[in-house]
Amino acid sequence: MIGLETKLEKLIREIREEPFRILSNNCFHKSFQFKRKCRELGITARVVICLGLNRAKWFGHWVTIPVPHAWGEVEGKRIELGQPPGTPGLWETVGENVKPVIAIWI
Repeated sequence: MIGLETKLEKLIREIREEPFRILSNNCFHKSFQFKRKCRELGITARVVICLGLNRAKWFGHWVTIPVPHAWGEVEGKRIELGQPPGTPGLWETVGENVKPVIAIWI
């Protein structure tokens, strides 16, 4: 029998590896999918939605911009789900670098 922690790690890996699409499979969609699947496994998870600041490369220059972002949370641990850790996204932003300014826990 696979332990709960191993099932959680497998779930996180599967969701991160799904292709990121800005309109249909982004960090918001993936975070709510994570919460739903955690509930099915009997794991208490939350979704954090925020407006945060992140560094982005625009026209060859690094600037700090406001970005909407979401991630999953289990036992107070932030779990980035949009893409594999360290993978640059749109405008070379990296999800784990988002610094929340305003956040809502769901």
